[in-house]
Amino acid sequence: MAPSGPRSQRNARGATTLNKTTGRPSGIKKRGAGGPTKTDRDGDLDMDTSAGGSGSGRGARQSKNNKPDPPAGPRRSTRSTPAGGRGPKPTTRAADMVKKIIEGGSGNLSSRIAAGIDTSTRHTRSSRPINGANITTLRIGGLKDSKAASNEGGGLRELIIFVERKASVVGKLARSVRVKKSSIRGDFVYITASKDDAEEILKLNNFDFAGARLTIEEVTEETAAPLSDKSAQIKEQLKSVLAVRYNQEAKLLDLSHLSQDPTLQQMEMFTQATPEKLFKAFMVIMDDTFKTAQAKRDGVISISLKGNNIDDAAQIMSLADTFPDLINLDLSGNQFKDSKALRKWSNRLRKLETLLLNENPVATDQSSAAEFMKWWPRLQNLSNIQVRSKEEVEAAAQGPKVFPIPQFGSDFRDVNRIGEAFITEFFGLYDTDRQSLAAKYYDDQSVFSFSVMVAQAHIPGSSLTWTDYIKLSRNHVKITTQHARYQRLFVGTGLVQNAWSKFPPTRHPALATDFTKYIIDCHPMTGLADPTGQSPGGVDGMIITMHGEFEDQEQSTQKTARRSFSRTFILGPGLPGRHDIRVVSDLLQLRAYAPLPAQTGASDVPTATITAPAVDAATQQEQMTLELCKQTGMTPEYSKMCLETAGWNFDQALLTFNEKRASLPADAFAQRLM
Repeated sequence: MAPSGPRSQRNARGATTLNKTTGRPSGIKKRGAGGPTKTDRDGDLDMDTSAGGSGSGRGARQSKNNKPDPPAGPRRSTRSTPAGGRGPKPTTRAADMVKKIIEGGSGNLSSRIAAGIDTSTRHTRSSRPINGANITTLRIGGLKDSKAASNEGGGLRELIIFVERKASVVGKLARSVRVKKSSIRGDFVYITASKDDAEEILKLNNFDFAGARLTIEEVTEETAAPLSDKSAQIKEQLKSVLAVRYNQEAKLLDLSHLSQDPTLQQMEMFTQATPEKLFKAFMVIMDDTFKTAQAKRDGVISISLKGNNIDDAAQIMSLADTFPDLINLDLSGNQFKDSKALRKWSNRLRKLETLLLNENPVATDQSSAAEFMKWWPRLQNLSNIQVRSKEEVEAAAQGPKVFPIPQFGSDFRDVNRIGEAFITEFFGLYDTDRQSLAAKYYDDQSVFSFSVMVAQAHIPGSSLTWTDYIKLSRNHVKITTQHARYQRLFVGTGLVQNAWSKFPPTRHPALATDFTKYIIDCHPMTGLADPTGQSPGGVDGMIITMHGEFEDQEQSTQKTARRSFSRTFILGPGLPGRHDIRVVSDLLQLRAYAPLPAQTGASDVPTATITAPAVDAATQQEQMTLELCKQTGMTPEYSKMCLETAGWNFDQALLTFNEKRASLPADAFAQRLM
């Protein structure tokens, strides 16, 4: 926000002032016990000063050597703000998104990957809920009735100063309470603060401010600030555009050639907001229109985005979030160059049957067609060419489930065999060329740590020690100080390479021939930081957990012995220009050798591709019930009922659970939990 005036005219709290005579800093003055009673800027008595005037207020205390003590915490600037304060805190997701449309911005649907977008993982205003993971919105009433209401800006600045100061005093805190955002909406002031600070601010409920009684309460969806008249009008206009473009009979949402829409042109949407924001606003409105996953499946099966000059799926990621079960998608007449432009959808839209890419550069790329068939197993029509028959899709769905790597557990999903390819290459290079391995898969934000299990560190019948590892071990049982733990956390390619260089030589069993010496779980995960900054809400990745053994050689004695390990990888998309996969996190645990337990799907046949053994229906249903209990927290009785309703389709049962959780009252829902 631009400053309200020249620096010489600002008067921030805690700033050093100049002596008018000498021109030198006059320092921080202590409040004298016999000094005059000071008042707030709104005219009230200064309640910070104690009865004895001991100087316990905002002035800095003086130490024996006449040097001021350091401040208890950062102080908030009190430079004047424009009337109305900062922008209003978003309320509902739809309201916030529609509001953001009119806030301007530059750009079009061309790719922003090379534009240097901030890679911060923080939520944007459009995706941030009213009360996020560590933020709370409060509503304050009473400012309109106070004497400060006639001040510049409606008294908002004076109220915020009062709230921050009083909350620190009432809570007897050794830190400053800070209001992150504030705005006046109607008769109320809406502020946001961290949850800890909000708890202190709530203690000021019924306090007097400038002759008025304050009421402070936490904001809920019902008490959230309403849309402004302009935002509400824009929302209704966008709804009217969607109403014309939605064909209920065909279940088609036609968003083609948006720049030529007469209503949007009349609204001057493409001069006030980027097309990307407009598209997100449309998806938010559709999300509010079709409130459940089933309603979306029943209401929209086809979407057309023809002729919108799109060149990367990252620009329209909200499509896959809003309609994950979409069947037909028309992307004709855009600027998709190759399969990389659609890679962000490789693990999404799994029910896609028709994809039209006519009049795109990618339409002539035969290699991309093969990629698309791998990504979307139900794809039958690619740019008006049949690539699979319906019978082939059904046969593939009914075929036996094949696990390319040994797995253990009920949640094993190696999408496109990414996990198998990564692990096979990883351990081969780890044993032969660790420096190249780290340079390929690790970047400046990759994190590696390892620990030696002390309780299981001794190897019976062997004099092999853990000397080569123990100095860098991050076992929290032994390493208890914060500084020591931080020193043993290796972040970035260089530190990972340095740590690995201190490890002794190793040799892991070959996955293709000694697969019985490993147990591996693998499944997708969401919410990882997008290294390109295109998806503030996060991107899809994969987590791999494996247990196995390896041969270790002590560097000082050259002796060898078997040891056991557990290793957890979190994989995500790589940075542009580097490998497609990056290691986000790598956690290694070492211990004395112990044989692995029996594996699901293990066999004595020496092949890397094994088929899961047949399991009778009753046993399989029992396993599914226990797994649903584990993932949802429901009792076995309700888990079984949920699975029976879903026809013993585990994914459908889990989806039904999430939908019911959102619709049931809290007390009724709690009765179904253990």
